[in-house]
Amino acid sequence: MHKNVSLEEKTRAIQLGVRDALREHALLGRSVSVWRDGKVVMLTPAEILEELRRTAPESLNGSAQEPHD
Repeated sequence: MHKNVSLEEKTRAIQLGVRDALREHALLGRSVSVWRDGKVVMLTPAEILEELRRTAPESLNGSAQEPHD
């Protein structure tokens, strides 16, 4: 039986999955390509981690807690 999952819950799950994938790439020393202002931009592992810190979900903002592995 399928649970009725709201659009917000689905969106949140996708966002968390993307964050996890970005963090894994950064920790493995891999850069990623992103689309910004109509251009493809390469982010270094350090830039990825900074972006993840800057855009941390509200539950992580203001705490020393890092995203889980």
